Amino acid sequence: GNKFEFRMLGASQSISGPNIALNTIMAEELKQFADELEASRDFQADLPKLIRRVFTEHQRIIFNGNGYDEAWLEEAGKRGLSNLTSTADALPMYTAPKNVDLFVKHGIYTKEEIEARAEIHIENYTTVLTIEAKTMADMIRHQILPAVSDYADQLCQRAYHKDAMGVPHQYETSTAMQIGTLTDALQADCAKLEADLAAIPVGSIKAMNYCHEVLIPDMAEARKAADQLETLTASKSWPFPVYSDLLFYV
Repeated sequence: GNKFEFRMLGASQSISGPNIALNTIMAEELKQFADELEASRDFQADLPKLIRRVFTEHQRIIFNGNGYDEAWLEEAGKRGLSNLTSTADALPMYTAPKNVDLFVKHGIYTKEEIEARAEIHIENYTTVLTIEAKTMADMIRHQILPAVSDYADQLCQRAYHKDAMGVPHQYETSTAMQIGTLTDALQADCAKLEADLAAIPVGSIKAMNYCHEVLIPDMAEARKAADQLETLTASKSWPFPVYSDLLFYV
């Protein structure tokens, strides 16, 4: 199969932005080739030389191994290749001097237009993440916690009745204990998420980095407890469609 893949576009995003960047990069390279070859006195002799030189100069980007292996990340680091692993890391690159110069050189964007686009993307990133975090906190506070608390109470009542009749109730007791422990953990995670939401700093770059470094880990931590609670709670008591419903019945 192909050795090069370009899979970075979000489902809600326009493909025009990545295409503009790719086409501008291609235009710059083709211009350099054309300038050199148009000035050549022996095109047939100089063309292979150009190809060999460019390949040699840029061979560090060529990799024919397993691009999904951790070893490739280490190798890419040794080769000095950029590896921006998050949107928050990547968006400031919009206004990197070499990128601004490239777009301005080809008349694609002015410096001001690039800066405006970067600011819009940064603000959108922060806004979307803030909305997601607030939605998550609301779902936890008003739907998940009440639901699992009610289910744990049902288990406790069943255990009590079984105990009164001398019937074993290990399932009810152990499950209620696990739910109780995870419920407290989820409550603490939700409280932290809410507190961190209230502390988002002023300034687009600071807010973006804060969302990436604080809110996303908060949400991931809360998600762990919520996912575990889902596996312990009866599907009819869970306030949302469970994973099996989403996978097989939608």
